[in-house]
Amino acid sequence: MIRAIAILLAITVAGCAVFAGSYAVPSAIMIAIPTEPAGGGEGEVSKEARARLEAAEQAARVAATNDAIAAARTRPDDVRLLRRAAAMARELPRDAAAELAGLEDVLAELSRHPCPGLADIAATRAALGDANAAGDAYLRAARECASVEAAIAAVVPLRSVERCDEAVGVLRDAWPRIDASRRGAWLEVLDAVAACSDAVTLRRNLSFVPPSVVEDYLAVLGARAAAQRDAERRAEAEAARQAADERARAAAWRCESECSAATSSCSTSCRGDASCLERCDSVGHVCRAGCGDY
Repeated sequence: MIRAIAILLAITVAGCAVFAGSYAVPSAIMIAIPTEPAGGGEGEVSKEARARLEAAEQAARVAATNDAIAAARTRPDDVRLLRRAAAMARELPRDAAAELAGLEDVLAELSRHPCPGLADIAATRAALGDANAAGDAYLRAARECASVEAAIAAVVPLRSVERCDEAVGVLRDAWPRIDASRRGAWLEVLDAVAACSDAVTLRRNLSFVPPSVVEDYLAVLGARAAAQRDAERRAEAEAARQAADERARAAAWRCESECSAATSSCSTSCRGDASCLERCDSVGHVCRAGCGDY
């Protein structure tokens, strides 16, 4: 009985081994067959793919901004939400503004909270390309909120629509409110006046400033101009040096190429003569030595 069981087990094990072998052989064959290598690419994202990625990113930003606008509209008394929605709208490209639903409602609610809402309105209008509306909002913020920063910020949009007289006027009004304890505070206002002035109108536009301060400021402008001229001269000298270096490198390369060609021609004419080849190499070495350091 025991012998019969042993024979049966041996037959079973043999059958399993045969099956396992027949199963493993095709797998081994498949592993052994080489796969075709993947084709090489350019190694960079194509213009079309980059455009799709940028479009998808902008769509996501527009959707997030619309969500922020919707949240702000549901809580119009929450100035933080209103300002956040306006700030997100400013970060979008101008052509995406048409995809925003309810931005005007947010700006209207911000006008009910003029300080600091007007500054946010102005910055948003500027980002959307409406310089007149941005300038008007900055003027209001400067006057209603006694904001020196708004008076300074008004210069850029007002200058772009040729309303510099209004910008200088609001800066004149802001002058007494400058925080004299803050380093450079007066310089920021004077720079804003200068940005809306030319060589003829600068002194007139600074008439509200004490004469001693005006003279100090003109000295600052002179020092800046001198520093700018020095920087330009250094840049020109550096550009000239780089151009000279490039010409020297090109000349040395041409010289070495001509020496190599002459040496090769000389060696060819030697027809294997050792002393002739040695003379050619020596002449070539001397020739290349005269080509310069580059």
